[in-house]
Amino acid sequence: MMRDYITGVFSDRERYLNSVFLQNVTSTFLVNVALLLLAIANSAIIARWLGPAGKGTLYLAMLAPGVLSLVLGAGVGVANVYFAGSRRLAISQLTRNSVGFALLATLVGVVAVAGAIVTGWLNKLLPGVPIGIAALAMLAFPIGLLASYFTAVLQGLQRIIKINVVSLTQGALTLALTLLCVVGMRLNLLGGVVANLGAGFGVLLLAATFLRREGGAFTPNWQGTVLRPTLAFGLRGYVGNVLQFFNYRLDAFIVNFFLGPAGVGIYGVSVALAELLWHLPNAVSFVIFPKASATSPETMNRFTPRVFRGVLGLTALGGLGLVVTGRFLIRIIYTTAFDAAYGAMLALLPGVILLGGAKVLTNEIAGRGYPQYNSISSALGLVLTIILDILLIPRFGILGAALASSAAYAAIFVAAIAFYGRVSRCTPPADGRAADVDLT
Repeated sequence: MMRDYITGVFSDRERYLNSVFLQNVTSTFLVNVALLLLAIANSAIIARWLGPAGKGTLYLAMLAPGVLSLVLGAGVGVANVYFAGSRRLAISQLTRNSVGFALLATLVGVVAVAGAIVTGWLNKLLPGVPIGIAALAMLAFPIGLLASYFTAVLQGLQRIIKINVVSLTQGALTLALTLLCVVGMRLNLLGGVVANLGAGFGVLLLAATFLRREGGAFTPNWQGTVLRPTLAFGLRGYVGNVLQFFNYRLDAFIVNFFLGPAGVGIYGVSVALAELLWHLPNAVSFVIFPKASATSPETMNRFTPRVFRGVLGLTALGGLGLVVTGRFLIRIIYTTAFDAAYGAMLALLPGVILLGGAKVLTNEIAGRGYPQYNSISSALGLVLTIILDILLIPRFGILGAALASSAAYAAIFVAAIAFYGRVSRCTPPADGRAADVDLT
């Protein structure tokens, strides 16, 4: 039934491509469900062995290298998807450029982390996280950055099955290493960090193996004909990605400031449950980005609205399911120590549902060559998040953080619809840069 909804009113060729799209979305969604089960098992182990405070500390420790990766990533991953999907640059050029960027970013990151340790800023940014644990977790930065660059190239080539294999490998490795290091070897917090590092390194090797078969080359290179277009496109998407990341995760730092690691641990459970609803939107968004890069705007104008409506409706149904089962899930997975997470989850649900629909539009817009519009909507959401977090968290605790995020997500949803309306009437850019058009 969903297949008929998506593939209707198209030519035979378009129906075939849309059917492939649906197959890719389905496989990605099923893999996401499997990853969810692995993540739940891993999260339950961490919660039961480390408790709310330990779980919150591990979350913050592993969040820090993710932030560093995003800040120093320069949007190369977004550019890799676009240029691999549009076939404007060779795979060997993109992979060599990726290795060069990763080496440069790593050097900058080492200097930044060393300076933060020496000046004491690392303790201020991550209060409650032992300095040794924080420093060790930073090793995830270069590993994760390069792996994300490589998987972005595979995404642009629409090698969705290979990417799903990489994702499953990471989930399975993380769980296995958590069992070994946290439970078996009783390394506790250290074991949690080591498990994440080991899984990340395994994923990097697997992604590199897949890319070599696609013509990838791994000698670092900063060729101007590759550097200029990837930076021109990537930096426009980079701003939006950085802002969107902070939209998702800044509240964890603010909650930690006001409520401490235990508050982060409980709030993290409410976020994890609410974001279960993003598995379908994430799968669709992941596949629609390279599809938009390789498909005519006219076809996408007919295709995307149908997908958007379907995703939004199914996500809303999932939200109703969480309202009914959320409290039970919290108790069975995390124990009654995390009961306070249910109210915050309810407050998050409206915004999470709306942002699920917005994800489809924002990735389609980026695939057409206009990532800068997503940066604007993300900036709007971040400003609202900061203002509302500061106003609401001291008064309402984790419920205030949830209300702030939900409002910010709703604002992004409205902006995404407005920008999609504009972009769908634009002449597509020929070189990866935004076309000069009248949007009024």
